Amino acid sequence: MVTISAAYGAGGGFIGPQVADRLGVTFIDRAVSAEVAAEMAERTEAVEGFEDEMGDTVTRWLTLFAGTAGIFGMTSPDDYQFHDERSYKEHVDTVLHREALGGAVILGRGGQVVLHTIPAALHVRLDGPVERRIAQAVEFSGISEPDARRAQRHIDAARHRYVSRLYHANVADPRWYHLVIDATAVPWATCVEIIVTAIEGRDQIRRLGSPTTR
Repeated sequence: MVTISAAYGAGGGFIGPQVADRLGVTFIDRAVSAEVAAEMAERTEAVEGFEDEMGDTVTRWLTLFAGTAGIFGMTSPDDYQFHDERSYKEHVDTVLHREALGGAVILGRGGQVVLHTIPAALHVRLDGPVERRIAQAVEFSGISEPDARRAQRHIDAARHRYVSRLYHANVADPRWYHLVIDATAVPWATCVEIIVTAIEGRDQIRRLGSPTTR
C-alpha cells in the first residue's frame, strides 16, 4: 500500500503508475471519482463537480495542463446540491480503505491522511523547488513556460485547499510522510526504485508506525 502526494511538475503521474506496475497492484488516480460516484449512486460528473468546487480551479487547470482531459467533467453549480462535504469525505475514505485492503498505489486524494493509521502503508511526497518543477512541466508536458507557471500556481494551491478543507492538514507537512523526495533532483526512474525498495522493506516500515502522532 503506497500513497503518493505530488506537487505540480514533480512527476506523480509518471512515478505512481510505474510503482504500481512494479508492485503488481492497482494504480488509483482520478478514477477514484467513479468509485465514489458508485458508492453514492450519483453521476460521476456530479462528484467531480463537487471536487472542483472544493478545489476551486483544480479541475480546469488539470484538464488544460496536466493531460487529464476526458477524466474530469465540467459541471454547473446545480450539480453540487446532491452532496455535502461530510458525505463526500466519508465515501472517499470508504473507497480508499477498501482499495488499500487489496494493495494499491494511490495518487492524491489526501491518501496520506486518510490511510495514516495503516501500519504497512508507505506514504510518499514528491516535491522540489518551484522553478525546477515548472521547468520539468515544460519539458515533459510540452506546454509553454507561462502556461506552466499559471498551472503550478493554481494546481498546487487547489491541492493544498483540498487537503486543508477536508482533513484540516497541510499537504506539504513532512510529518505525514515516510519519504519526501526532491523529484527535480532525483531522476523519476530512480524515484520509482526508491519507493519500490522502501515498500518491499515494509516490515521495517510497519515497525516505524504512523509518521504522525495525534
